[in-house]
Amino acid sequence: MATGRTDNAVVAYHTQAEQDVRASGLPWTFLRPCMFMTNALQWVDQLAAGDIVRAPFPNVANAVVDPADIGAVAAEALAGGGYEGRVLRLSGPEALTPPERLRILGDVLGRRLRFDALTDDEARDMLYTSMPEAYAAAFLRFYVDGELDESPVLPTIGEVLRRPPHDFAGWASAHAAVFSR
Repeated sequence: MATGRTDNAVVAYHTQAEQDVRASGLPWTFLRPCMFMTNALQWVDQLAAGDIVRAPFPNVANAVVDPADIGAVAAEALAGGGYEGRVLRLSGPEALTPPERLRILGDVLGRRLRFDALTDDEARDMLYTSMPEAYAAAFLRFYVDGELDESPVLPTIGEVLRRPPHDFAGWASAHAAVFSR
């Protein structure tokens, strides 16, 4: 995520954290994952109430990554060595928009789910009421203004783990019970 745009609150804290680690003199490896597959868990309450998910940024594709893959890469970096002083950007195997992720989740659950896109103004209102203003503004810059592109599928997980990254359908299947409550 470190894009150099430290006037963005999210980028600023990521950049500062990396600078602090580098300055510590300790060995380091930075993992920079794309959006987590687990972000779909924010839909649990809406799906408990029905088959419609209202969410922002319907056209923003992300190569969402399974946190289990992030953990496996971290373990390999720590135990396997050879990654000291490197930045590893991590992605899942395909870029998916929120409606595409919801369709996959619906297939796994055997439900016909519908995505109801929030307008950018509705997204702005939602973000500003759910997090500090600086972070809400940062996410709007990422996804409305297009300052962040997490759609490229990267080879890193496959290179480090010598297997493909988990896909969203597999993640959804492994977590289906959470969405079926």
